[in-house]
Amino acid sequence: MKNVVLLCYGKEVEFKRTLFSVLSFFSWCGKENEEVRVIIYTDNPDYFKPYFADLNVTYVYVSMGEIQESTNKTGLIYRFKISVVDKTFQSYPKDDILYIDTDTFFISNPKSLLKGLVPGQSFMHVQEYSFEEMIDVYKWMNTSALDAQEFPRSFVKLIESKPFSIGGKDVQLHRGQYIWNAGVIGVSSQMRQFIPDVFALSDEFYLKTQWRISEQLAFTVVLNEASKLLESAEYINHYWHYKDRVDPRLNELFTADFKKLSKNEKLLMVQKLTRKLDKLIYHEQMMTNTKNYLREKDYMSGFKFAVKALAGLPLNDDLIKIIKYRFSKAAS
Repeated sequence: MKNVVLLCYGKEVEFKRTLFSVLSFFSWCGKENEEVRVIIYTDNPDYFKPYFADLNVTYVYVSMGEIQESTNKTGLIYRFKISVVDKTFQSYPKDDILYIDTDTFFISNPKSLLKGLVPGQSFMHVQEYSFEEMIDVYKWMNTSALDAQEFPRSFVKLIESKPFSIGGKDVQLHRGQYIWNAGVIGVSSQMRQFIPDVFALSDEFYLKTQWRISEQLAFTVVLNEASKLLESAEYINHYWHYKDRVDPRLNELFTADFKKLSKNEKLLMVQKLTRKLDKLIYHEQMMTNTKNYLREKDYMSGFKFAVKALAGLPLNDDLIKIIKYRFSKAAS
């Protein structure tokens, strides 16, 4: 059995992102598979039930008190993400897990991804930068924070100061290793034995560096050491940096009328929107690359990504909306 797992609590915007993520999964996977269980850990199961009435979704209630209890040890709110993976393994110890953040949606049939959850092989979203490169990345990502570079710098200093225990072995980390995006975490049941290491590393990383992505760093280090780590971006779009481009579309989609549609009508509408949003986010990524390279005065690369941004969208309503969006941002 494969468990597709999400954690959603608090604000309605998170609920709508979760709706879209789960419906996108069902829209792409074809007919419902008895070997796949969708589990939502949430403080408000009743919000989802009208939308998922005809779909096989399991709800696990979590309270803010439970979330707080998990995060009290370090103060890192994302620690509960590890707890959710751990709780799922405790409930279904023989099952594999595909954990996805709420700000994700599927863009192709996940059948091969789910089949790839086998011993010795794990998935995260994409490989990003080396630990050392993150020092410069934080410099331009956090221009308002003078000490932003201290988080990755402190982390590099920490990992090179001593070995860390993973699977009962001492492992020496180094600055040239790469961080992986944790919007997706796909692990086989065999990886259940390594969850205590993820907890321990996340706690130590955060307490000693205060880097708020410590849970991501811990999953990266453990999964990379204990398995072959692969990307899942061909199946899933993780739009963490472009939520302001997606959220308005979800508000337009999830109306009272949407609830009244048949299951097939809902899934067709959602899949159509996944195709559209995937193109929009690609455009935004190319525009971000364009701005970054122009800021560094690398005009050739900036021009290259600008061409990709323009080529990524045809002259239609989507492009008009983007132009209006950019003018409103400039005005503000």
